[in-house]
Amino acid sequence: LMTTALLLSACGFHLRGQYSMPDHLQALTLTVPAAHGALKSELELALERVNVSTVGGDTELEVVREVLTKQTTTVDSRAKAAEYTLIYSVDYRTHLKTAKVPGKTQSLILRRGYQYDSTSVVGKSTEEENLVRELRQDVARQIVRQLRNWTPPAEPAAVAP
Repeated sequence: LMTTALLLSACGFHLRGQYSMPDHLQALTLTVPAAHGALKSELELALERVNVSTVGGDTELEVVREVLTKQTTTVDSRAKAAEYTLIYSVDYRTHLKTAKVPGKTQSLILRRGYQYDSTSVVGKSTEEENLVRELRQDVARQIVRQLRNWTPPAEPAAVAP
């Protein structure tokens, strides 16, 4: 058992969500537009899980845009929607708060499909709400995972006279 644990830790294996963030990201400022409160809650939760404070850091994680669209994927013989695809897109950037230029905007796009049955509308609306919540959770986890690899840009060297 000890040998197995030693081998797993030596190869860099970690349980999902169990990793440490770099020292420069132990605290960051999370900026999310007020209209996207559900995404902000998921991001705060995901950052809390990896012991990152979302108040008062020198680094800013800024959500620029969040868009959820619903597309009809297939129709039935009566020309009614039989399947939908939810497309969830989030644009965000990470930069030092003192930076004169904001960081490069990164985009995440996730898709989920589901069958639609017009005879059980209530159940399908609940299913759609659950899928949207799962999309937000997935985006938050992916942002935190990508954030782990972010390093602040080097300061430009001062030009000597």
